[in-house]
Amino acid sequence: MSLSRLARPVARPVTHAALALCLLLGALVLVLLPPGRTPAAEAATRVAKGACRSIDPNLVNGACLRWSTGRGSGLTWIGTYRAPDGRVFFCIDFLYDSRLPRSAPTVGTDRLVNQLGERVGDAEVAALNQVISTWAGDGSTGSDDRDAAIALVIREVMGDGVRPGGAVVYPQGLHVGEHVRPPIGGLGGPILRLAQEMWSQASRFRGPYELRMESRNQGPMRLGRTRTYRVRVLSAAGVRVPGVEVRFVCTGPIRCPRPVRSNAHRTKLRIKPHDVGRYRIRANAFGPAADGLLYRARSWRPHGGRTARPAGVQRGWIAQESRTTAVVQASAKIRKARPEVVTRTSEAVVTPGAEIHDVVMVTGLPEGYDAQVTATLFGPFADQPGAEDCTPSARAGSVTFAVSDNGTSTTPPVVVPAVGFYTWVESFPGDDDTVPVTTRCGIVEETTRVIPFTPTIRTTASQQRALVGDALHDRVVLGGIGESPVTIEWALHGPRAPRDGSCDDLAWGRAGIVASGGLAVLGDGSYRTPSTTLSATGCYTYSQRVAPTALTSEAVSPPGLETETALAVRRTPRVSTVASDQHALTGERISDTVRLRGLGADDRVTVRWWLHGPLAPRGNGSCDGLDWRGAPVVDRGELLARGNGTRETRSTLLEVAGCYTYRERLPATSSTDAAATRPGIPVETALLTRPVTPYVPEVPSGPTSGDLRGLGSAALLGGEAVQGEATVPTRRARPHYLHRTYRAPVSSARRLPAGRLSIPSAGIGAPVDGVGLDRGAMAIPDDRRRLGWLTTTSSAGELLGASVVSGHVSDRHERPGALWRLRKVRIGDVVAWTAADGSAHRFVVRRVQRFARTRGLPAELFRTDGPHVLHLVTCTTRRRTVGGFHYADNLVVTAVEVT
Repeated sequence: MSLSRLARPVARPVTHAALALCLLLGALVLVLLPPGRTPAAEAATRVAKGACRSIDPNLVNGACLRWSTGRGSGLTWIGTYRAPDGRVFFCIDFLYDSRLPRSAPTVGTDRLVNQLGERVGDAEVAALNQVISTWAGDGSTGSDDRDAAIALVIREVMGDGVRPGGAVVYPQGLHVGEHVRPPIGGLGGPILRLAQEMWSQASRFRGPYELRMESRNQGPMRLGRTRTYRVRVLSAAGVRVPGVEVRFVCTGPIRCPRPVRSNAHRTKLRIKPHDVGRYRIRANAFGPAADGLLYRARSWRPHGGRTARPAGVQRGWIAQESRTTAVVQASAKIRKARPEVVTRTSEAVVTPGAEIHDVVMVTGLPEGYDAQVTATLFGPFADQPGAEDCTPSARAGSVTFAVSDNGTSTTPPVVVPAVGFYTWVESFPGDDDTVPVTTRCGIVEETTRVIPFTPTIRTTASQQRALVGDALHDRVVLGGIGESPVTIEWALHGPRAPRDGSCDDLAWGRAGIVASGGLAVLGDGSYRTPSTTLSATGCYTYSQRVAPTALTSEAVSPPGLETETALAVRRTPRVSTVASDQHALTGERISDTVRLRGLGADDRVTVRWWLHGPLAPRGNGSCDGLDWRGAPVVDRGELLARGNGTRETRSTLLEVAGCYTYRERLPATSSTDAAATRPGIPVETALLTRPVTPYVPEVPSGPTSGDLRGLGSAALLGGEAVQGEATVPTRRARPHYLHRTYRAPVSSARRLPAGRLSIPSAGIGAPVDGVGLDRGAMAIPDDRRRLGWLTTTSSAGELLGASVVSGHVSDRHERPGALWRLRKVRIGDVVAWTAADGSAHRFVVRRVQRFARTRGLPAELFRTDGPHVLHLVTCTTRRRTVGGFHYADNLVVTAVEVT
């Protein structure tokens, strides 16, 4: 409110000072301006409130303003006053007389109008009451600025702040939710901000409050359950009001909640009965009322004008709390507890023999509940059971467990022995406070499916690479069936031809089955199939099948897996041989010892053998390194063998000197590869020579005498031993025919034809007869026209050793003999010897020698080894004597055989 004083103040009694200042303030306009014009700079200035109190000592708190114009100056007050009865109030009528009589009655603010007779809205009245009750409920805020701010809000809500003449001192028509606007004059800054804050809160939190206590659950409740109420305090604007204390009054078997304070969100209240019956809760909350309390003189009337004017006695809004109580109540009937049971089987899927249990979650039990709960397992069912399927005949097991409180329990386990569906049913007994509860049959979360064991098979053949004749088996590692009995059906497929030496990626669909069978086994483990002997080469593979049973499903291990496939190959025999004699004599027998390795005990093989020869030895007399290709075969044969071991060929009689060698071959069989030995291996090669001539014989091809000069080799006469090798004679005969003519024995008359010998260049040609030894001499034919071949030396067709052929140079009548012209032979001449079988042999003369007959011929001429040479021996160096003539030396022409 505002008052003005254009003259010096007049002293009045204290009892009327407040009324006078109120009137003065009501009449003051700081600047007389048309509406909307800016006041002059000197319009008003805030001064100490003692300046206004000097006029009216009953002012409480507020703002004192000094104004001045060209017509004078004065003071104005906006704030609280103290009434004659001591109570604090705010003026609400602009320019009305503030002389409030002591007897002015108090009335409510319902249907409040301003001095112009205009209705002030109920919402605005309620908001004004919220501001005054909240900030000045004890008579004053205790602050000048806050009291001034409340007075400013009242002025703008009343809407009568228009001075006669049209000057708008206070903006008109402040409604809830709007901002407090600045008036004309010196009220601004902190006072305006406070007024705006107060009005903003009052717009949202104005009374009367509505108390709500709501629950999602309605109707009767079960003992042991908790019902939650959401408590809210709402302003008349529908906004939750925080900080309001809510108190409760209760009846029935519940514990009454303690007072709570509302907050910006919902306040929860939990009620849990402890007995059956009925409870009732009454909630009370206190808040500002919709109306305040006024001082109003009985004579107060609105004047019905368009602007404010001094038309009566001022009304005063008493600064006090004006509150009302919001009440709400809730009640419910309490029945016996019905537990809510949620269960879940421990395993959704298991295999036979597993243990399962039930997990039981129970809520809604009353305090003091204590019972033995029965958990029954029904099954097995072919399909998911329904609500009607849990009959006594389907009962699989039952267990009990103690329950004494809400929470989660675990039943004892039960074994599920068979395939199918099993479901739990829980039975809670009732008591005085609890009704019995049995869960429904066939709940999906309560059902366990027992599926057959799924066997796993891992197999490994005993060999991935085997030999024909080997025994093959398969190792089967079975898992995933526990201790269930099953039958393993197995089969060995094959043989299939490998591809590039490998069994990988072969097609086994049409492969034959070599062997098959079944193994009855019990549970997981490692098992072995019977062995199968592989009788042919190729790829083999195992396949397995575990036949389904009531507890197990089928499992198959297909053929062709790498670990269960084997390649069977033939054995490769190893053959080694040793000839019975590496150095033998013609006329002896030799054989070969064959040693077999690498065969199975039951392998049957044929050993075919060949004896090749003779071949001429090398120049050094050795059989090593000869080329046996195309060599003649002197003997052949075969023998049967079973398994490893040593075998011997039959012996062969050899009549011709030379190199001989054995060769063996084992043809392939179903279980063995072919094997062979090559000819020429030293241990299976033999060098055959003729037996050494027993002694160096005398060659009496004419009567001779003379000295011993020219003898090549040292000799001991008279049958003494001579130095030499094992292939030459080691003894020498004493000469008997130096001075007499030799006569062949009668037995030599039976001729042994040995072909014909000729030396075309010397005009020599004569038949050859085989001759032997005769009492130390070579039995030369008596017929001077024939030649004698010493049969203890090599024949014409032999390949090694020396052939000794001799003939008379003449007879005693000096008629020329077959070798009369031998003296004409020169080195390089060709000697032709055609054997009795017609084979022709050519020799080339390499040496011509003569040896004294008194010393005899060198033993070297009778060598049985070395290259084949021909020694032609006759007599030479004719000497005349008193009695005739004789020959002193032997002439030896040596020729080497050429091809």
